[in-house]
This record gives sequence, structure tokens and C-alpha cells, in this order.
Amino acid sequence: MEFRVAVSHEELSKCIKQISAWDGRTRLAVEDALRKGTKAVQRQAVQRVAVRTKKLKKSIKQGFSTTKLEGKVYSNLPYAHLVEYGSRATVIRPKKKKALKIPYDNGFTFAKRANIPAKAAHPFMKPAYEYEEPHIIAAVRRAITKG
Repeated sequence: MEFRVAVSHEELSKCIKQISAWDGRTRLAVEDALRKGTKAVQRQAVQRVAVRTKKLKKSIKQGFSTTKLEGKVYSNLPYAHLVEYGSRATVIRPKKKKALKIPYDNGFTFAKRANIPAKAAHPFMKPAYEYEEPHIIAAVRRAITKG
């Protein structure tokens, strides 16, 4: 499972759509600014993530597509979205058996249902992007005006 936060900014999108009007040097400068911005968002997300086992922190990766001029910061852990957005309380009941087999200490315990409490949200991706967004926009503006 891949977890992504995609946030668009109108001004940045307008600039990227006009890419065909730029020369090669300007395009490379814009690519560089967006690539560095993507790395900065990843660093911020790693710093902001709630740490319990460091597994989520280590799973935060980034990628950049030069053809789309698009960067992404993501985690493939199946519970990353639950940390970012939180979850509501729920009750789990067995589907095919009479009881749930729950690992407990060195053995197992059995229950007819399990109450899973609500978890508060601990956002780390969106605040990381919001912190870096003005820097990314400024870097793209500088790249365009120099070109």
C-alpha cells in the first residue's frame, strides 16, 4: 500500500504548464528546484513523524519524475495513513470462527470481540509540505526569472 499526500498550488501549476515556452537551461533549473523541494519535504516529514518503533520514519521515501515535473513523498507502510489522519473506534468480530485468536505474552488468548480504541491524528506529511511550500515556490520563481 502506498500512502501519498498530493497538494497542488495554482501559481506553481501555472508555471509548470508553461514549461514548453522555456529554454533547456530554465527547465533544468526548475527540475532542480522541484527535486530539492521534494527532498526538503521528505526531510521535514521524517522530522515530524511520531516515533514509536522508527519503522514509519525509515519508510518515508521520495521520488521525482522529470517527464511530469512531479515530486512525491510517500510511505508504503499499510498504517501510515492511520498515523496521518487518525482512526475512529471500532469493534472486530470473528468472521468464520467462534472467537478471535489474539497473541498475548508467550501464548494466545481468545475473545468473541476486540474493541479497538480511536487514535488521534498525528499529521506529518501535510505539515511538512505546508512548511516547505513557500520555499519551493520561491525557488521555482528564481529559476524562471534567471532563465
